[in-house]
Amino acid sequence: MSGQEPAERLQKTRPEMKVLYSSGYTDDAILRHGVLDDKSHFISKPYTIVELTRKVREVLDWQG
Repeated sequence: MSGQEPAERLQKTRPEMKVLYSSGYTDDAILRHGVLDDKSHFISKPYTIVELTRKVREVLDWQG
């Protein structure tokens, strides 16, 4: 099961849940191949703890 499958299942019962996906592929490649939509939150590996912290804060603050 990919990370997207459990996230989609959980969001059915918890629609307020926010998800941050991570992959070694670039966000452009992920979007281009239809793995995630352009509204998904994504961080590309490798990342530093500072980058991850900033991205998590961004996702938590997002009101979309």
